[in-house]
Formats: sequence, structure tokens, C-alpha cells
Amino acid sequence: NDAPAMLLLYLSTLLFARSMWRTGCFVFSLGVSIKMNVLLFAPGLLILLLQSQPNLLGTVICLSICASVQLILGAPFLMTYPVSYLRKAFELDR
Repeated sequence: NDAPAMLLLYLSTLLFARSMWRTGCFVFSLGVSIKMNVLLFAPGLLILLLQSQPNLLGTVICLSICASVQLILGAPFLMTYPVSYLRKAFELDR
């Protein structure tokens, strides 16, 4: 799982370097959906989004894209076993 997740992270980094922030956030979130270690880059991404967007609304839109991807991909699990999914999918204490 590391290789596909890191490939998506590197692709999102390339998109960020080309100022394609919304597409990059979409690809970044796909990487997070594969493996949570991509989430370690989120604080740096937040700083870059705050610096690059013309206003706070642009940052909120980019973060909404990231959240939307996670909700859409997690929807089948959230519909059937919401409590179990939320407990195990984002188990950050390991």
C-alpha cells in the first residue's frame, strides 16, 4: 500500500508545484484514503494552502475537497457500520 499512496502524494506535490491546488487536494485525499501515513504531510499542506490562496475561502474550498473525497469513499462503510468504521478507520493511537 505504500507505493500507491506515495505515488499519489508525489503526484499531488507536482500538482501543487504547478499551482493546481484543487486537483492536488483531490489527489492528496486519494492518497490518504489508501494509507494514513500520507496524512503526516497535512500540516505542511495547510500552511501552503494558507499562503497560496488569495483568501481564507480558497483554503476552505481546498480542505472541503479533501474532506469530500474521504466522505464519498467512506460512504458505503458509514452507511452500514458507522461506529465501527469511525473507530477503526481513523485509529490514530497506534
